[in-house]
Amino acid sequence: MPTYATVRLRNFTEPVDVDLDTLTPKARALAEAISMSFDHQPLGVLCDTGRTKGDNPHHAYWHGTGPKADAIADEPDLRFMTNLELLHAGSSTSEAEWLEYNARQIPYYAWPIAGARSRMEPLEERVPSAEAAREDRCLTAEQAQRYLADLGVSLTKDAWTTLQRVEHAPRPYRYALGEMMPLWHADQLDAYAQRPHERWTISRVAEELGYTGPSATGTARKQLHRWGLAASGRAAGRGGESLYAADQVRALHGARPGRGRRTDLTSP
Repeated sequence: MPTYATVRLRNFTEPVDVDLDTLTPKARALAEAISMSFDHQPLGVLCDTGRTKGDNPHHAYWHGTGPKADAIADEPDLRFMTNLELLHAGSSTSEAEWLEYNARQIPYYAWPIAGARSRMEPLEERVPSAEAAREDRCLTAEQAQRYLADLGVSLTKDAWTTLQRVEHAPRPYRYALGEMMPLWHADQLDAYAQRPHERWTISRVAEELGYTGPSATGTARKQLHRWGLAASGRAAGRGGESLYAADQVRALHGARPGRGRRTDLTSP
């Protein structure tokens, strides 16, 4: 039997029932939180920072010293997120789409959803899917690219798509909303960023791509720019050349039109 939660996500309309079993764990926890705080304004969600108020005193709800402060020091430090905009009554966005999109934003991989209450009220009951949401560390395509960039792997959307197509970069871990929203788990992205790989100077890249002559490195840079592949570092020394991931260069080079399928370019 399906499990439903009653939510009101549109202004001036009747609440609707959402099938929780069709949602990812984080979106399900968000739906449960909103349902538990039915008609509560402003709409906000409490997220568990993974710390206690004693660990993070600047964000505790009550400041000060003395017995009361000591008493709450071991309580979870919950962050109140209020950047949730309700749907317009005539919006074509479905409740499930709203829940999936917003679940990835609060914040997109670090804090699980705990509940939904006013900033000044205690959290009396955690949502049933709180623990499952904690494990749902999945990111959208845009978030995955930003996450990788923070790890030193800068790729454009086109490069990221091509590397997946040739089975070099990880495929989506799961999908939300049918197949409308591909999601990548943070562990996949960590493993990709930390994979063992050789790094080439731009001169070596030019050689691999078959460019020769005095303009070889400049042509190679233009090709890497077209592919959307950024340098992953710089060789030692004052005049050290930019360094690029050799396996990515090979994969993108092998994916060029007319080169055919290259099974030797896939990740181990």
